[in-house]
Amino acid sequence: MFLISSSVHGSDQHGRLLRRTLMRYVNLTSLLIFRSVSTAVYKRFPTMDHVVEAARSGIKHILPADFEMQSF
Repeated sequence: MFLISSSVHGSDQHGRLLRRTLMRYVNLTSLLIFRSVSTAVYKRFPTMDHVVEAARSGIKHILPADFEMQSF
């Protein structure tokens, strides 16, 4: 978090939104990594649908604002 805040300059709205978006991606990446190595996290989020549902129910900082589920 410190690296992002020190690298992305600007106190205007654009800089703030860019830092927030980058941190959302960092949080999502951390969650995906923790899912692969921790059984407790995997039990909490067994599928990506559970991650999306958690984001909709109040854990807004897990997913980026423009995140959409894609079916493969």
